[in-house]
Amino acid sequence: MKKVRPISVALTTMLILITIQSTIAHAQFGGYAGSSLQLGFDAQSVALGNAVSAGFGTQNPMDSTDLEVQPYYNPALAARNTSNTHFSLSVFQLGLDRHYQSLGARLALPPKAGLFIGLIRAGVHDIDTRSLSGYPLGMVSTSDVQLQTAFGIRLSERVHAGIGFKINRADYHAEMKPSTSVGVDIGMLFRLSQHTRWAFVVQDLLAEHTWNSGDLYNQPQSKNRVEAMPLRLKSSVSTYILDTNLFAEYEIKRFSSEVTTRELFLSDGASVQYVEALETRFTRASFLRIAASRSLHPILRLHMGWNRYLGGLSSNEWRSGFSLSMPFQPALKVDYGFSTSTDHLKSTHIFTLRYIL
Repeated sequence: MKKVRPISVALTTMLILITIQSTIAHAQFGGYAGSSLQLGFDAQSVALGNAVSAGFGTQNPMDSTDLEVQPYYNPALAARNTSNTHFSLSVFQLGLDRHYQSLGARLALPPKAGLFIGLIRAGVHDIDTRSLSGYPLGMVSTSDVQLQTAFGIRLSERVHAGIGFKINRADYHAEMKPSTSVGVDIGMLFRLSQHTRWAFVVQDLLAEHTWNSGDLYNQPQSKNRVEAMPLRLKSSVSTYILDTNLFAEYEIKRFSSEVTTRELFLSDGASVQYVEALETRFTRASFLRIAASRSLHPILRLHMGWNRYLGGLSSNEWRSGFSLSMPFQPALKVDYGFSTSTDHLKSTHIFTLRYIL
């Protein structure tokens, strides 16, 4: 009987997801709840196109740059930290008055578990507001904050599982009450072979924001509006071939939105009333990510990534970067990432400092 290679199982699963998704209309989406918190977590992962939910399989033993993936992408990755404590601080240079920073810590919980704590702060400042007549009304700023914890456990040598909880807070105007919500992440990580890992992740379960602009527009009768964050389903594989770490990931985002419909009822040719109905509509979008990372020197590693939104044209994003280990302090790592943009905004530069205790 012919033996099926483990990596074939992971690749076949990803192809099945792509085939199923291709039969569904893609979402032509713009902004959505929580989008500002999904740029990534650090320079190394962004440089790899964020295609890192499966972590990495094997690393060159002579490499001191320490290829590392944060459990922000998959809570099961928290279980891979067996002894050391890892800290990271990242700053994203976005331009156009946007800001994005992240702070993370990974702690080992011997003998089989690990814990991750992460914080992301994003927003836009100095937004010039005007009246309908064009008169200046002053400057406003927006703020998004996400506090995340993830717990991972090694169920066996080949299987890791994890669960994460997120507290999301969005504050978009001084006269609107900030929205706070809780989301849940669930992840699995499987070691298919010595060099290959496969992961399946569900992110942002139950996460949503609730808004009411009644105070802003002086409308006491205004109702709450609920905007759910898109549910994210990811299948990811990583392997190690010819001294190069390779990554591939397929993601489906499921969007939901509340739509108000109106029907006009007529009686004897005269209008009677409008009847409003609130319904929830669902759309989907899919993304493909491919990346590679290779060590060129014991203290230098290069990264390259590619992203594509499968529902639109000219939606390719190229990523690149490097990781550097400090010769005078091997526990200190410096990462840099660069990302192009498909929305005609400025490209992104990311800088990360990592320290291993």
